[in-house]
Amino acid sequence: MSSSPTILFLPIMLLLVTASVNAVATPTTITVERCLRLQLNPPPPPPANSESRSRLDLSRIICKDAFRSVSHFLHATGKLPPGYVVALCHIFHHNEQNVERHVARTFRPYDFHTLLAGRTCGSMRKRQHVDTPSSFSSSL
Repeated sequence: MSSSPTILFLPIMLLLVTASVNAVATPTTITVERCLRLQLNPPPPPPANSESRSRLDLSRIICKDAFRSVSHFLHATGKLPPGYVVALCHIFHHNEQNVERHVARTFRPYDFHTLLAGRTCGSMRKRQHVDTPSSFSSSL
C-alpha cells in the first residue's frame, strides 16, 4: 500500500522537473526579441492606484540581464551577438535599412558596419536554416 503514493508521486515530480527545465532552457534569441519589442513599443503603465501593480517586475529583470549579456558580448568581440541581429531582423521584418538605422541610432559611438560584421538578415536566415536541430541529428 505504501508504494501506490510513490507511483503517483513519481510521474508528477517528473512532469514538474521537465516543465521547469523547458522554462529555463528557452532560447536567448526569443528573450532578446521580446525585450527589444518591449523596449521599442512599451506597454502603457498600470494605473497608480491599481492593486495589480507589483514591486517585482520579473520581465524587467530578465530584459536587463539579456541586455547586459549583449553589452558584455559587444565589449568582448566588438560585434553584436548573432541572436541580437536575428531578433532585429524579426522585429523589422527582414528590412535591412531599418535594422541598420536602429543599430546606428542605438549604438552611436560604434560603426554599424563593424557591429553587424557583414551579417545581413538574409545571411542570418540562411544560417538558421543550416543550424536546425534536424540537420544535426541527421549528421550523427
